[in-house]
Order: sequence, then C-alpha cells, then structure tokens
Amino acid sequence: MAHKSIDIPSIVNACRVFGRLTEQERRELCGKARIEHYHERTLLTEREDRPEYLRYVVEGSLDYTLSTADGGFSYLPILPGKWMSWIGVFGTAPMMCDLWSSPNATLVALPARDLQRMVGANPAALLEVIDLVGEWTRLLTGWALSFAAFGPEKRLVYLLLLASSDAVALAREGHAAPVTQTHISQFGFGSRQRVSRLLRGLADKGLIQMKYGGVVIPSRLRLEAFLAGDSLRDRVS
Repeated sequence: MAHKSIDIPSIVNACRVFGRLTEQERRELCGKARIEHYHERTLLTEREDRPEYLRYVVEGSLDYTLSTADGGFSYLPILPGKWMSWIGVFGTAPMMCDLWSSPNATLVALPARDLQRMVGANPAALLEVIDLVGEWTRLLTGWALSFAAFGPEKRLVYLLLLASSDAVALAREGHAAPVTQTHISQFGFGSRQRVSRLLRGLADKGLIQMKYGGVVIPSRLRLEAFLAGDSLRDRVS
C-alpha cells in the first residue's frame, strides 16, 4: 500500500527545540531521519533501556505501556502531530515502561546520539528541552497530588484536563477523544462500572458529553472552574 509523502523538513522545522539549531544542523537531522511503518503492534524500546531514537507520530500512536506479572496493564498514547517524551532521550536513567507502536503506525525517527550532540552543545535548544520536560513534570506532579487533594470525581476531571493539555493532546475541545472507560479504569478509578457512573455524573453536570468510542470536552474552562470549587464533601470516596 502506498503511503502519502511525509515532509520531514517541515516536521523538524516546526519543533521549537530544533528551531534553535542552525540551518545546517537541521538539514543534517533531516538527512539522518528515517520513516518507520509498523503494520502490527511492535515493541520499540523495552523498560530499563534508553530509546535509540526520538520519534514523531505521523499516523497511529506511540504507546507508553506498563504491565505487571499479575495482569495489571496501563498505557499512555502519543498521538499524531506529537513527539514522544524527550526525557527518554536526554535523561540518564532508563525508562520504567515499554514503548510500543500501535498497529498501522507511521513514525519519523531521529537518532538520539545526534540529538544529544547537537542539542547538548546549544544552550538555547537545551533550555527548550528542559521546558518541555518541565511541562510533563508539572502535569504528572499535579496528577499524583490530585489523589490526596480530590475525591474520585475531581480526580477524573483532572485526568481529562491532563489529557486535553498541550503537552499530552489526547483530547481537544469539542472533539471526541479516544478515552474509553477501560482506559480510565487503568488510572486507579476502579471498575468500568464505577468509571461509567463517574462519567455520567460529569455529563449530568454539563462538563462532558458521552459519545460512541470516547468523551467530548465542551470547555476546558468549565472543567477548571469545577476543579477550583473543591469542598470537603468532594474528598470523600
């Protein structure tokens, strides 16, 4: 099957980190980029390893996946138009989860060693990486703290805000997001039946809309306002 043309220079030039590099360095990166097509779900990097490539999603998704020996499973997808986390490429510690491609995925991959060399020698580009990593850290720190600060309903609202943030971009205002009850249950909300009740409660308040195959967020501002109106009653599970 023929694949549509992929404009690698446009993808590289649109990245704010690479915008800090010289034109010659960007051309070099484009020359070393490779296009990957995966027809089946494929393991790209195992946990405890560091990725050899920074990947951009053209089609399908990249999935950060954590599974346990007793059958536990959770994943966070990176959707089209987004780069995978820069932490794996520039951090010194190995990953704590597996990185998979989805079925029918098309990715642009840049060698990590070349990125470390170019970006590491460019303070402005390195600051952009730090800012991107910091954005993820702020979101994940807030998510961890939400377990102590909020009850289940507001934790779910925080998760939806996280999913629709610029850093994650799993959801967009007014569009159905591929956030299923099963997916949400994997984030510590219990059974699908419990998740269904929580979602129906948010829908009754006009905060979300339930659509086939996903959830629609009409307004992030409405979710943020609901989250800011915390009360002691909301803290009770």
